[in-house]
Amino acid sequence: MEEIYMKLYYQDQAFSFELLRAASYAGYQGAEIGECLATAARIKEGDFEGWFVEWEKTAKRVEKMGEDCLQRGHRISAREAFLRSHNYYRTAEFFLSPKDPKRNESYKKSVSTFQKAMELMDFHVEKVNIPYENTSLPGYFYRAADSDSSTVERPALIGIGGFDSTVEELYFCVAAPAIKRGYNCLIFDGPGQGAPLRLQNMTKRVDFEVPVSAAVDYLETRTDVDKEKIALIGMSMGGYYAPRAAAFEKRIKACIAYDVFYDLWEATVQRNPMLKQLEVLSAEEIEQVLKKAGQANSNLRWAIANSMWVFGLDKASKIPETLQQYSLKGIAQNISCPVLILAGESDHFVPLEQVDQFANELTCEKTIRIFTAEEGAEEHCQEGNHSLFHQVAFDWLDEVFQS
Repeated sequence: MEEIYMKLYYQDQAFSFELLRAASYAGYQGAEIGECLATAARIKEGDFEGWFVEWEKTAKRVEKMGEDCLQRGHRISAREAFLRSHNYYRTAEFFLSPKDPKRNESYKKSVSTFQKAMELMDFHVEKVNIPYENTSLPGYFYRAADSDSSTVERPALIGIGGFDSTVEELYFCVAAPAIKRGYNCLIFDGPGQGAPLRLQNMTKRVDFEVPVSAAVDYLETRTDVDKEKIALIGMSMGGYYAPRAAAFEKRIKACIAYDVFYDLWEATVQRNPMLKQLEVLSAEEIEQVLKKAGQANSNLRWAIANSMWVFGLDKASKIPETLQQYSLKGIAQNISCPVLILAGESDHFVPLEQVDQFANELTCEKTIRIFTAEEGAEEHCQEGNHSLFHQVAFDWLDEVFQS
């Protein structure tokens, strides 16, 4: 019988990072290290379909465990199983083509298992729909874990995701640590994210202050929110969205860029220098270069297909001009609230030059924290050491609001 060993790392950077990302939610019952490694050990390098098959298999097994526990009256065990199953379903669909029908089905399962877990929580959580233009944005509102009152005002943290995150994922890295520390928390899917993208075909927008302002409007209708202490945190590409929103939405009193994205195109080119040539090529030539790049690099293959999806593009040749619009140049200087800039020294998406460029333009109070390999938090969004990220981010926020 062939022995199968748990896999710690892939040579494929995309697979290695997504494995680390999935496992990082163990701190709030979103994963078990053994389940993640056992699943990864069954997946071949660069096999997108195999990635889906094995993660879905694990998700289904853990979901059934949760259903069995719930049927027997074991609510805590059921809750924890549903949280892990949700994360595994989210991980399963990650590398599928946006056109693959399995992607939406896996996404829907990730949402349903998450909501089953929320129904079993011992703190206050509400599914909310934030009025937005002619529709609404789905989210969750969490009341501070030590508060049962709908009239006692608490500081509130708004959490937004990035290029590929979903609102449910934000529970583990934003909402759960926030409510434990006495904050109310609102997390939501904006344009180009989660349900709006998958179910309404709502693609990304540069001016993310519009959905953020809608979220602040919603918070102002609540009697349990201190309107003078509303903070905003943006995860991954949210490190562009959050500072952009803070520059225009002055009701935001503190902003956390987790991690910072000062200029999306420049970050992409710095991490993939061969793409620099696209700036001077014709549309047809860009198509050919991106096709070859995707064949040679699984990370780029995934990024190209998903960029067309989330930005609503009909041709890959439009990617460079689209990414160039997502920049904080000339905008960051308008931020007036305190800003916390987070970055990993080995972030494979965001070069550290982006931190300096962003910080140099800011005229407001700013704090910079670079996480290191020695701390095990050097990767994008500090995957691998969320406890340290939470300590840094929330200690800073506590001090901002107490000053």
